[in-house]
Amino acid sequence: MNLTAVPTRPARAGMSPRVGPAAVPPGARSWFVAALALVLAGNVMYSRHLFGDSYYDLYAGRYIIQHGIPRRNTVTAMSHGAPWIDQQWLAHVLYYAAWAAGGYRALAALSVTLVTAGFAVLALLMLRRGVPAAGMFGWTLAAFAVCAGNTWIRAQSFAYLFIALLLWLIVEDDQAPRLRARTWLVVPVLVLWANTHGSVLLGAGLAILYAGYRVVKALARGTPRPIPGYLALGAAAAAAVVCTPYGIGVMRYYASLIGDPVLRRYVPEWAPPSPQNPLSWAFFGLVLGTAIAVAVAWRRGARPDPLLSGLAIALLALALTGLRFQAWFGFGGSLLAADTLARSSSGVPVLSAVFRRAAAGVLAVVALATSVALAVTPDRQFESLIPRRPIDAAAAIAARNPAIRVLADDWSCSPMLWLHPAMFGRVAFDSRFEQYSRQQISAYLEFLFVQGRGWQRVMNRYAIVVASRRWNPRLASALGSLPGWQVVYQDGGGLVAERRAAA
Repeated sequence: MNLTAVPTRPARAGMSPRVGPAAVPPGARSWFVAALALVLAGNVMYSRHLFGDSYYDLYAGRYIIQHGIPRRNTVTAMSHGAPWIDQQWLAHVLYYAAWAAGGYRALAALSVTLVTAGFAVLALLMLRRGVPAAGMFGWTLAAFAVCAGNTWIRAQSFAYLFIALLLWLIVEDDQAPRLRARTWLVVPVLVLWANTHGSVLLGAGLAILYAGYRVVKALARGTPRPIPGYLALGAAAAAAVVCTPYGIGVMRYYASLIGDPVLRRYVPEWAPPSPQNPLSWAFFGLVLGTAIAVAVAWRRGARPDPLLSGLAIALLALALTGLRFQAWFGFGGSLLAADTLARSSSGVPVLSAVFRRAAAGVLAVVALATSVALAVTPDRQFESLIPRRPIDAAAAIAARNPAIRVLADDWSCSPMLWLHPAMFGRVAFDSRFEQYSRQQISAYLEFLFVQGRGWQRVMNRYAIVVASRRWNPRLASALGSLPGWQVVYQDGGGLVAERRAAA
């Protein structure tokens, strides 16, 4: 294995040189293939299982195909008839279409493709900024590590591609003296984003932040000519958020979720990242790595790009408010670190071409093997995380008495609605937290965690309860000995309890 030093453009003290797309770094193709092979292989492992949001995507997509864009909730008993703003409707339709075309395997393949494409765009942007190929490989994987545990089959898979495209468009535009025509592609990206995932608020915010940055820069330079274009871009980015079938009404969806203290208290995904949570270790590692990269470059006389710095800081501030937002810092932080180091390096070690190609080939084979494994994954593997037989048993009991309604835990409710369409309107809750009041959510979460003296009060209106032993063992144990209830079915996956009067 040979190492050679490849010179990069030197940085003068105090300067922030543009690292442009003039030359392709040595070994770029091999390192690019290697990075995407690892991203794809890692994501395939997550996508061989369905989670609650995955089932929600499927049954919502089926409903929209059959009945059109939903306006009123007909899915659950607790909020039956309430307004239903399905902000992610397009993601649901596309996921359901993939399932209809090729089952769970096609569904997983679509999600994997979206996530991998997002990191491919990020990697290409790094190369275009002059980041050495090996650096691109490392920082792309660092970004993916931050997202690990958050790339399963869900509507958010679309957002990984959209945030990468948005960053590409605005970072490229920043190199021009005024607004480029192609930068207007930000608007259709945001419109698609607005109909697939709620993180479009983040995307629109970044676009508006960039437009304001360019306006301030133009004023500082005394060149007002670009200002109207960037003001128009910022206004269009804001308007894109409401370019959905619900118009301005979609804002009620966001208002019902943002800052909800109940979700922050009970749902780890909405709580701030913590060093005690393994899912946040890569995030804190990237924060530290980015800080070190900037410090090293600063000592060498290079300064970080102001736009990338602003974007990374904004994404970091958001990430510190909730674990679900740390994935977006993975994109901004890794791009800032890679770009800043590229500005400061006077020589970059490059592995021999033989080694690079061999490593890329091996990783490509690994990616191919995991793809083949996905293609032959049986349906029972995709459904292995849920208590499938208890769900079927509860649905069979409910089918004998149309008046009976079911209270299912968070690992049973959405799967039941997907697997048994006849249960529409008869299951208490599903994963759409925006559909319920804070009091209803609190009561449901206290039931799931068996917290408080009145944890079972939410059961009063229901004759059947389903619980997963794997994910809610405390609840399953409590239901097994609860006065007035009897266990009518149980296995290693979960149990079904029925009210004695109903039985």
